[in-house]
Amino acid sequence: MTTPPPWPAALTIAGSDSGGGAGIQADLRTFAFHLVHGTSALTCITAQNTLGVTRVDALPPEAVIAQIEAVTGDIAVQAIKTGMLLNQGIIQAVAQALASLPQAIPVVVDPVMVSRTGAQLIDDDAIATLTRRLIPQAHVLTPNRYEAQLLSGLEISTLADMEAAARRIHQLGPQAVLVKGGGMAAQLRNTDVWFDGREVVVITTEVVSTTTVVRT
Repeated sequence: MTTPPPWPAALTIAGSDSGGGAGIQADLRTFAFHLVHGTSALTCITAQNTLGVTRVDALPPEAVIAQIEAVTGDIAVQAIKTGMLLNQGIIQAVAQALASLPQAIPVVVDPVMVSRTGAQLIDDDAIATLTRRLIPQAHVLTPNRYEAQLLSGLEISTLADMEAAARRIHQLGPQAVLVKGGGMAAQLRNTDVWFDGREVVVITTEVVSTTTVVRT
C-alpha cells in the first residue's frame, strides 16, 4: 500500500447484516466512530431486517481466507475481531489464517454460538472446532451469558456465577475473558466480568437505548 490509512486499521471477520443492525455493518460503524480504518472479511450473507432473518448463505472457506490474506498482505491492521463464522469449515479457515499472522496483533473473538435468547446458532461440530482451534488464539474472548454457560458448563444467574465461568473459560486458552451479562436480572443487566488470569474486574455501565444496533 503506497499511502497508509490516516487512522489505525482493524479487521472484522464476520457476517453481513442487510438491515445494518449487526455484523460487519455494525462493526465498521463502530470502527469509524472511534477513528479506526475498517477493513473486513465476509463469512456469510444474511437477508434480514428489524423483523428477523429470512436467509443465510455461507461463503466458501477459500473466499474467506482470500479476503483475510488480501487485507493483511497490504494493510497493517493493528487489531482483528471475529463474529459470526457460521460453520466448521469457515472456523477452520479463519483459525488457519490467523495462526499465520504475527501473534502481536490482538485478536478479539466474539464466539457467536448462542443468541442472547438462548438459541444455538451453529452446530456442535462447529462449536467444538471453535473451542479447540480459535479460542486459544484469542487475546480477548467475549461470550454472552449463554455462550459462557456452554463453554464453562456452569449455570449463570449471579455475579459470582459470571466470575466462576470467566475463570473456567480462561482455562481454554484465551489471554483474557469478558463475560457479558446482558439479558440477566435487572441489577446485572449492565454488568460484565473481565478475567485475565490474574484479576477479576467487574464492569458496570448504563443502558444505552438504540434502534440502530441489534444484539445477537
